[in-house]
Amino acid sequence: MSHPEESYGKALEALRNKNYRAATGFFKLAENQFADNLDFRILSEVTALLIAVKDEINEIVNSGFVVEEIFTDGQEAELRG
Repeated sequence: MSHPEESYGKALEALRNKNYRAATGFFKLAENQFADNLDFRILSEVTALLIAVKDEINEIVNSGFVVEEIFTDGQEAELRG
């Protein structure tokens, strides 16, 4: 098992490589050691949020949901799904 410092470093490397799921796993391995480190917590939580948003977008795209904007004489746009 790796040391928390190594896991944190691997998480940062995974972020640089845009491998967000791997980064989340490495952050979890190091979370006890760095629980009081604000930068660590921000990176970890933002990465988890990014994955959740990407998953939600993929779910919407794969469901076939379509958003259509209809403009009428300068009035507010109506959204239909």
